[in-house]
Amino acid sequence: MTERKKLPSQRATPSYNKLEKVYTPKDALKKELAHNTLISSRSLKRVVTVPNADPSVAWHTFAQRQSQLRHVRSRARKPVKLVPRTLVQTGVRATNGRIQAVRRPLPYKSSIPRRSGRRRGRRNLLWKVAAVFAIIACMIAAINFALTSDVFRLHRVSVVGTHNNGLIQSIQHMGIQGQNIFLVDTGSIQARIQASPLIASVAISKQFPDQLTVTIVERKPVVLWQGPQGTFSVDAQGMVIEPASQTPGADQLGIVVDTTTQGAKTEPLLRPGTYLKNIDSVFASDVWQRVPKVAGIDAFKLYYDGTMYASTTSQTGGMGGGRGSYIIESPDGWKAYLGSSHDANSLDNRLKELREIVKLARQQQMNIATIDLRYGLRPVFTLQQ
Repeated sequence: MTERKKLPSQRATPSYNKLEKVYTPKDALKKELAHNTLISSRSLKRVVTVPNADPSVAWHTFAQRQSQLRHVRSRARKPVKLVPRTLVQTGVRATNGRIQAVRRPLPYKSSIPRRSGRRRGRRNLLWKVAAVFAIIACMIAAINFALTSDVFRLHRVSVVGTHNNGLIQSIQHMGIQGQNIFLVDTGSIQARIQASPLIASVAISKQFPDQLTVTIVERKPVVLWQGPQGTFSVDAQGMVIEPASQTPGADQLGIVVDTTTQGAKTEPLLRPGTYLKNIDSVFASDVWQRVPKVAGIDAFKLYYDGTMYASTTSQTGGMGGGRGSYIIESPDGWKAYLGSSHDANSLDNRLKELREIVKLARQQQMNIATIDLRYGLRPVFTLQQ
């Protein structure tokens, strides 16, 4: 019989698979930890101890901690309620809060009925259109009433600034009454009134509903000018106003007799509304007022000759068209040539020279024929033959 040989005991050695060479270090580490745990569990003895404390007490403590945590979390997560400011407080819409819903149009031929808001919006639009037409109709009616009603027709024309009844009547009968106060042309009326030689300036104002006020400034005559066509009053600008017979206070004005021959005159005919060219009417008025005071001559006549030179020192007398000189005629028969207002020598100096010459002639009993004061400070006089 064959005897079974006892195989020698073989020691178990760890074997490694060739695939382990491709494992990652992390997998190898996990495998090694599992192997060590298995060895320790086999080698170490497990000891189980029971705590002496009551488990129910521990459970109550755990439940209390959980409830406390839930309470803290609920308080931390409680949202803060923000109240947006109103439109009255800020004047603009709030940046947060409830967002207005966007109204989208309904699809074409939708079976969904329209909302009442849509009908209300269309109804408001119709009311607005009707209100606009009503306002336009009211405006048209008001304009028609203002232009056609008798309430706004002129029934009274007041003339202020004069006591001349003839002038007042002429203005009031210019066809102004009966016109509409809104359509009356005040510019043309002012031009027609301004054309009168009696009026220097005019202003027109409306007093609603039916009155027109005309404020005028009359021309003031300063001297009477006598020519071939008659005697007329003249203002400071040389405007011929009206005949002396129609001028109030004409007896208090001095008269200047124009002796210029008609063929030599370049001025137009003497009539109301024309100007006396190259004639200083204010100077003529000053002569009438200053001769009695400075020269001491009360009775005299004043003439004007447009063919004479105003100054003998130069033919033009210091101005263009310097012809013309004023002449004083005394009752004693002598004449004094004063020149014009453009003479370099003042009127008072010329009148003082006239006074001294007349005084000298009376002292020496000389009969003076002419006195020429146009030579400046060297007057010349002649004696009668």
